[in-house]
Amino acid sequence: MAKRPGPGRCVHCLKQANERDWDHVFPASWYPDSAPPNLEKWQIPSCISCNRDYGKLESDFLSKVGLCLDPHDPASSSVVQTALRSMKPAAARNERDARHRLNRGRRIITEALQGDQIPTQGVYPGLGDRWGDIEGERVAVLVPAESFKRITEKIVRGIFYVEEQRFIEPPNKIDFFALGGDEAALWERLLGKFGTVYAREPGIVVRRAVAPDDGISSLFAIEFWKQFKTYASVTA
Repeated sequence: MAKRPGPGRCVHCLKQANERDWDHVFPASWYPDSAPPNLEKWQIPSCISCNRDYGKLESDFLSKVGLCLDPHDPASSSVVQTALRSMKPAAARNERDARHRLNRGRRIITEALQGDQIPTQGVYPGLGDRWGDIEGERVAVLVPAESFKRITEKIVRGIFYVEEQRFIEPPNKIDFFALGGDEAALWERLLGKFGTVYAREPGIVVRRAVAPDDGISSLFAIEFWKQFKTYASVTA
């Protein structure tokens, strides 16, 4: 087990902490079974509070988004199974965990939309219907937009720290974008021309283009399980 990083600043909240722990840039549960066993899993120093908060966010995000992924694609099949297990009391470690899994499943089902309830707007690019279901039988899982934003910001901060031991702090800021169509194509062209690829295939692929004049202004595209992407910019 890796030794804790000790006192210092948290990559997330930027505060000094007497006690820190290692936080995975991409949670261990997000790596599909098809990922190489010797793949380095990037870690960044986080205060205990932020680490716990992001752990809950990532668990909730995977439970919901995992239900929207392709169960047959090697990049996502085991992730789908992880999401399903997160709602099965039979997979629990103890009675308390069983209740938590049962309640999570009930909550997701209760919040889900079906048929005509599903709006034409608000479906995240790449996570729409891919199986040609009968329109009235389609089911949509609700995932807070804020979750996509916070996950993206965390990965951006993590890449900067892993690559340059650098914190993103004011006046620098991260902006999140959910892009599709022509807007996404423009970012893809810029990143294809100027970007660097940070691959944790077949799970997560990050592309980043950094302005050489200040070393901080940058564009990001993050691909999740070959299914959907989030985009971000860092401005100085």
